[in-house]
Amino acid sequence: MMSTFQKVANMKDLEGGKLLRVDVEGKPIVLAMVQSNVYAMDAVCSHEGGPLEDGSLEGYELKCPWHYAIFDVRNAKVSEQTVWATDLQSYAAKVDEGTGDIMVSLQTTKPTATEVTTQQESRQDSESSQKKYYEEEERRADNKLSLELLSKEPTLGTDIITFKLTRGKMHYTAGQYAFFKIDGVFGDTKGPIRHFSITSSPTEQDYILISTRIRDTPYKQKLASLEKGTKNSAWGPRGEFILHDDHSKPAVFLSGGIGVTPFRSMIKFATDKQLPIKITMFDSNRNEQNILYKDEFDRWARQNKNLKVIYTVTDDESTPNVNWSGERGRINLSMLEKHLSKDEIDNAVFYMCGPPGMVKAIQELLQQELQIPKDRIKVEAFTGY
Repeated sequence: MMSTFQKVANMKDLEGGKLLRVDVEGKPIVLAMVQSNVYAMDAVCSHEGGPLEDGSLEGYELKCPWHYAIFDVRNAKVSEQTVWATDLQSYAAKVDEGTGDIMVSLQTTKPTATEVTTQQESRQDSESSQKKYYEEEERRADNKLSLELLSKEPTLGTDIITFKLTRGKMHYTAGQYAFFKIDGVFGDTKGPIRHFSITSSPTEQDYILISTRIRDTPYKQKLASLEKGTKNSAWGPRGEFILHDDHSKPAVFLSGGIGVTPFRSMIKFATDKQLPIKITMFDSNRNEQNILYKDEFDRWARQNKNLKVIYTVTDDESTPNVNWSGERGRINLSMLEKHLSKDEIDNAVFYMCGPPGMVKAIQELLQQELQIPKDRIKVEAFTGY
């Protein structure tokens, strides 16, 4: 049966680009107004449940406040820039021209056949390009190794699993990444290869670690199902996201979610080698439960007088953890200035790793607000969790 329209708000509620959450028959919906047109879509992010009404609206793009997934308010489709999230649902909305009242129906809106075809073709082109990239990397690999899975450890309350593999002759610098090919992956549009940051430090000589979020793709599902003793191909390393040589310059790490993986490698290496470099890491996560490697970081901070770790959580402040003593909210200018001295800001090399939306926002902050030159900013952006 077709759902009827219900009055939920007024046009005045959306003035100034404001986003508004309403509930229609128990379903949370976010309203947005662009060029006097009102749009309605699911209010809960498909990635990790972020409240989209607390996000930001630029043109037709609504950005989630937690991990920066981007959605088109016209059709609730996720942007190709943020493929770790999936499409949401949009709903029919209309406005009473006399009163300005906004009415919403749970009757879903459907894109035109042309829009569907264009979106599918665009996504297929992107996935095809990534598959070709991985295939080319495999062709030019001259140091393929067969690595055995030693163990896998889920992080409770999350979809993250850390895999421990034999190291073989994998020689790498802290912060680099490698490629991993899994046998028996079928139906994955990107193929059977992915690249992951090597989470372990070169000082952990008997094994390497990788951590990743498990998604519904054939590759990730196969990875999660691997049994202890399974052997698969790996090669590398690649990447220039490594510590600078001049240890008189401080390092500032800015991580979002699982973007912390290369920083674990660098921090462990600097601590084991007792490098005379001051490191300050700002680690942003949805909530305390999602902080990866926290026990290790806290232990290394006690061992390494040059290491300081600032955790911040972006969860809904209306239900805060009363025991949480860290920062709240996204990494911003006031947070940086609170924990970094002027001398550190003026001389540090800044490293960023996380979802593209977060990286872009912080890069703009550094360059525009703090006037940090590009040669003191290192970026490791990734397109998925």
